[in-house]
Amino acid sequence: MRTHDTQSLALSHGEQYKHGRTSLRELLGKLPFVANGCTMLLCSEGRAIIVANTRKYTFRRGDLLVLFSDTLFAPLCVSSSFVAEYISVSLDLVEEVFYKMTSSAFWDGLYEHPVCRLSEAQYILVDGAFGQMAWAMENGDEESRKNILRNCIYNVFLALDIVFKSMFPDLVKCSQKDQSRMLFGKFMSLLTKNFHEKRDVKYYADRLCITTDYLYKVTNKIEHRTPKEIIDLFIVTELKRYLDNTEQSVKDLARLFHFEEASYLSRFFRRMTGCSISEYRNKLNRS
Repeated sequence: MRTHDTQSLALSHGEQYKHGRTSLRELLGKLPFVANGCTMLLCSEGRAIIVANTRKYTFRRGDLLVLFSDTLFAPLCVSSSFVAEYISVSLDLVEEVFYKMTSSAFWDGLYEHPVCRLSEAQYILVDGAFGQMAWAMENGDEESRKNILRNCIYNVFLALDIVFKSMFPDLVKCSQKDQSRMLFGKFMSLLTKNFHEKRDVKYYADRLCITTDYLYKVTNKIEHRTPKEIIDLFIVTELKRYLDNTEQSVKDLARLFHFEEASYLSRFFRRMTGCSISEYRNKLNRS
């Protein structure tokens, strides 16, 4: 039932769902993965160090990783034994489930902890749901498949909601999703798709139909950072990944990240990291 491997977690054009196993090695040194809807990974063996929206996490056996379209995801390193089952579903298919999840404890908890540490009992529950979803993708008519997938994903989310409510009791006081959280999610979704080309805060505020001042209030409330700080963090995190995994020149990187001159990119990197690009690469070569 869950035996085939795949080279990509991403859904192809027109695909509604897919499942398989991954070692994540196909994503090492590549552009970050962004889910087209929702991708869940359940680690069955080994461990990996990953980045989700500039934050570093350990992802190991028994953990569940949940990625949405506002999450920029990349593995930094994986053990030789690492294996994860994955389920990817489109936004069209899962949007109804998102709408039903009104608990702020769930959304806030998942933002803070995209890697969920499951107990043995919780792991068995989620593994069973993965098995049901994989079976549904291979059997029955299309409408039955989609209904089973929605129900299974909703049940997994409800189980996570119970976990997060115990972890974040203060969040239970709020029964509706915070408008700021929703706007922040939309900002992050836009950012993951456009940060290589767009570094202007006004661009994102305009796309969200809000003022730059209001976007500042939203990001400060949720992340305690300005929009510009978040944009710059995305860029410098990606620059480091390219420096870690490629031999591309500063000129090539400046072109890729839409800096007018290589010197502008160099000054940006020094301002963000406290060292030059050549100094950073020298440290890598010595380590």
